Amino acid sequence: MGGEEVRFVSVRELKANPSAFLRLAAKGETVVVAVRGKPTAVLRAITEEELEDYILENSPRIKRMVAEGERDRRAGRVTPLERYIARLRARVA
Repeated sequence: MGGEEVRFVSVRELKANPSAFLRLAAKGETVVVAVRGKPTAVLRAITEEELEDYILENSPRIKRMVAEGERDRRAGRVTPLERYIARLRARVA
């Protein structure tokens, strides 16, 4: 949360006026939502690129796919890129 305004709100405040807090986040302010006084969530602006990065870094499905690929690589169950491209070109030709 690098240098921008940070506002703390209760979940009750957020429920009462969600649009206002979403507007603040869209304008660059970070909104920390607290439940019973404990920080629970953060609202902040996000670009499409940041969203893509977030999904790639946090998706359980993608994490499983990457782990599976890494296991295959370690076990030698891989196809060199050059061979894969040659196969694709042969299909197209």
